[in-house]
Amino acid sequence: MAESEKKRLKVNHEGSVGSGTMNEVRSKHLGWTKRQGYILTGGGKADELYTADRGFPFQETELPHHHLMQGKTHSVFEQWRSTAPPCSAVCGVWNRTLFVGGWDHTSDTDEIAFNIQTHNLFIDMRIPRSRSELLSGTFASLQDLGPEELRLYARQHIFAGFSYPSTEDGRLLCTRHHCIDWNFVGSPRTRPNKWWIEAKEDGEVWKEYSYAKDNYGQHYYFERWEKVGTSNLPRLALRTVSTASRDGIIVAVGDHFNYILAREMSGAEKGYQNETSTVDLVDAAVTAGDLTTARSYLSIEGGHGKVSNDWAIESSISPWDEGKVLWELNGSSGVVVEGDSIENCSITWSGLKWSIYDCSFQDVLELKKYVRKSGSVPTSKL
Repeated sequence: MAESEKKRLKVNHEGSVGSGTMNEVRSKHLGWTKRQGYILTGGGKADELYTADRGFPFQETELPHHHLMQGKTHSVFEQWRSTAPPCSAVCGVWNRTLFVGGWDHTSDTDEIAFNIQTHNLFIDMRIPRSRSELLSGTFASLQDLGPEELRLYARQHIFAGFSYPSTEDGRLLCTRHHCIDWNFVGSPRTRPNKWWIEAKEDGEVWKEYSYAKDNYGQHYYFERWEKVGTSNLPRLALRTVSTASRDGIIVAVGDHFNYILAREMSGAEKGYQNETSTVDLVDAAVTAGDLTTARSYLSIEGGHGKVSNDWAIESSISPWDEGKVLWELNGSSGVVVEGDSIENCSITWSGLKWSIYDCSFQDVLELKKYVRKSGSVPTSKL
C-alpha cells in the first residue's frame, strides 16, 4: 500500500473556524495539562500549604506514588483488599462538572471525565474536548502519530489505583494510591492525593475538597462530581496478577466500565532525567527527534464504555479504539471466566490473568453473564 493510502492522523491546522481561532485552540490545548496542575495546586501553592507546620501532616506511605516507587502495589493492595473499609461513599460512575482552584476553573464543557470508583479500585480519566478539534482523520496506532501529533496526544490524563477511605473529626476522607498514572515518569508527587468528601443526601452529587486549606481557611481546590447512570450495582473490580507481563485494571459499576493498561516499554527508550511529567518528557523527546521514547511513554491504554452495548468503548485515550469491544482489544478473542464460585474463579483476558478485588455478584454464573452481556442490562441489576 502506498504511503498516501495508509491510515494517518493529520493535525487540523485551520478548519472551518479559521486558522487564527484554531491556533488559539491549539495553544490552549498544549497548555491543558499545566492548567490542570495549576488548578489542582491552588495556583501552585499546594506544597507550601500542605505541611505539618500548618496543621496538615502526612506519612510518606500516604503519598500517591510511594508504593509504586517501592514496587509493592500488588502486595499492599492485596492486603488492603481484605482489610480496608469499603469506599462506598463515592462508589459509582462520576462526571466532573466543575474543577476550581487558584482563581481558575474548568468544567465538563472543557474536558470529558469518567471517574469510576468501586469499593476499592478506581480509574479516573480526563480528555480535553479540544483533542477532537485538533486531531482529525483516521489512524490506527501510536505509530501513525508524527512529532506534532504526539505532543497534542500527550495532553490528556488517566490514572488508577486503590482508594482508601477514613474519617477525621467526623468528616469523610479518601486517600488514593496510584499504580498506573499517565503523568508519572519517575518523579513522585510530594503530597498525598487526599481529600474531603461532602456528599449530597440523594447520592447524586458530591464535592471533593483539598485536605489542606489556604491562609484564609479555604480549601485550595475543589471538584464537583455528578452521578452518571442510575445505580451502583452490579459492581466489579479486576486487576492483573503480580506475575502478569502488564499491569491493568478494569472497573465496572452498573452499566458503565473503565479500563486501563500500563505502558509497554521496549528497552530502547532514552533517559530525560530533568523532565518530571509525561508532557515535558514527550516534548523533550520530540524536540530531540526521539519518537521511540515519546511513543513508549504514551503507550498507556484506557477508556470508558457501556456494558449493555456489548462492552463497546465509547471514549478512549486512544481514539482508534473507540467503537471497539473491550474484550477484543489487541487481538484478544474474549474474556474467559472459569470456576464454580466467585472465591476461586479464574479470569483471563488479553493473555493476562486477573484477580477479583471487588464483586457484588454472589454467583459466578451471574458474573459470566455480566462480562459477556449485550443488549440492555436487566433492571434487577441496575
